[in-house]
Amino acid sequence: MRNIIKGPRVSWIDIQNPTEEDVQFLKEKFGFHPLVLSEIIPPGNRGKAERYDDYIFMILYYPLYNKEKRETRPQELDVIVTKDTVITSHYHSILPLKALFDKCNLYKEQRKTCMSENSGELLYYILSNFWKTCLTKLIRIDKRIDEIEKEMFRGKEKEMVLEISFVKTDIINFWRIIEHQEEILQSLSKEGVDFFGPQLTPYFSDILGTYSKSLNALKTYKEAVLALENTNQSLLSTKINDIIRILTVFSVIVFPLTLLASIWGMNVPMPLTDSLFGFPLIISMMFIATVFMIIYFKKKRWI
Repeated sequence: MRNIIKGPRVSWIDIQNPTEEDVQFLKEKFGFHPLVLSEIIPPGNRGKAERYDDYIFMILYYPLYNKEKRETRPQELDVIVTKDTVITSHYHSILPLKALFDKCNLYKEQRKTCMSENSGELLYYILSNFWKTCLTKLIRIDKRIDEIEKEMFRGKEKEMVLEISFVKTDIINFWRIIEHQEEILQSLSKEGVDFFGPQLTPYFSDILGTYSKSLNALKTYKEAVLALENTNQSLLSTKINDIIRILTVFSVIVFPLTLLASIWGMNVPMPLTDSLFGFPLIISMMFIATVFMIIYFKKKRWI
């Protein structure tokens, strides 16, 4: 599906689920290099930024979180920028891209803001929204880390093992998606100034700065979740050790009773077996042994 917005000086062509017809349209209208067009269909798996004589071609990846599967997966965004046109191509709806496109399409003031100077400014607004939304997505990870920390100290260490694993996987996937794109943005910061002019230097620096905030936040969350995992494991180990200690003490207390019962349960003549007071005496011996063991363990501070 191909949608086009024409601004005062810049046009924006957005293609969702590109087809061979869309590729042919780009070839006939703009004469893009065949290698560039071959990158649009099918989707690739590696980002890039390339400068040609009349345009810049980029492949970026947007981290999309799936609530049902609780995982983050990359969504490809292909961008081709000429002097007066920005072309975006993607296979799935990308929220920040769609939001900006709809605003430019519906509101004249937004269209004037983004599309009245040159295509470099429109590219800035697209990428700025792209990375600011990524930064906002990281707030979700921050909240999950806070929730895990609270639940962990409420005695739910066992339940938090799985939650910590989900958050770690989410951070790793997010990291894998955006980490390699630093080279792309640095290349854009250099080539974009040469292509559009030095007046756009602050714009591309701002994009790189927003990206750096996202990457630094991920580093912080990665360290935080590893620290939480270690703390949770320590709490869990301590709780398990307490349970084992209690069970061990209990088994040691019961051991003399079991021994006495086994001795007088043997099928051989034993003292007190024929006595009227035999049973009460044996029970008394068991009770005294139990009390002795409890007093001994308390003095040792084992219970």
